Order: sequence, then C-alpha cells, then structure tokens
Amino acid sequence: MPKVTIRQYQSSDKDFVWQLHLKGLHQMNSFIDDPNLDKDLQSIEEVYINNKGEFFIATIHNQIVGIGALKKIDNENAEIKRMRVDQEFQGQKIGSQILDSLIQKAQELSYKKLILDNSIKMHV
Repeated sequence: MPKVTIRQYQSSDKDFVWQLHLKGLHQMNSFIDDPNLDKDLQSIEEVYINNKGEFFIATIHNQIVGIGALKKIDNENAEIKRMRVDQEFQGQKIGSQILDSLIQKAQELSYKKLILDNSIKMHV
C-alpha cells in the first residue's frame, strides 16, 4: 500500500476538496441541492483552521485521496466533519488515519468531547 501523507488544508486544495466532497455525497446518495449546507467549504480557513479547529488532507504521491475536519462547537467540544475518502482508495484505512490525526489534534487543542454524526448510509 502506498504511503499516505496527512497534512493541513491549503487554499490551492479548494477545488479538489469540493470535488471529493460532491463525489462522496453522490456515492452515498445523500446529495441535497442546498448551497447553505456546504458553505463552510467555501471558507475552510475561517470556519475550521482559524477557529480552533483543523482541516486535514490525505494524499498519496501528492494526489488528494481524503479529507476530514475538526470544527469547534465550544471551548470543550468539537465535531468531526467532512470525512471523505475517494472511492478508488476506500478500504485502505485512509479514513482511519485521518480520524486518528483529528483525534490527536483535538487532544492538542484540549477538547474534552468529540461528536461524529453520520447518515445510516455511511460506514464508520
């Protein structure tokens, strides 16, 4: 299995993140055509990185294959958001690596509780 690198989101990733997000929604038949549901992805730095959160990118050979975010709810609680792995790379534990990185970041930021919601169509 190729080496997966987990790194922080960069503004140059925006289009790839958006496409991976849409592919994931369509794959799970959970796409809802409401721009308000996805406006956080238009301001990733503001919503996540600069607000005591994080947005990670998983790459293999510099190709984006997964994403995941940590969003502040309040000073003690955060939410795991936007977990996606490209369908071609699913089943290779990339999602687990992203999740582990997000949990580690939450610990560094002193969160006491993490919340993860997912639809019944998604696999954890």
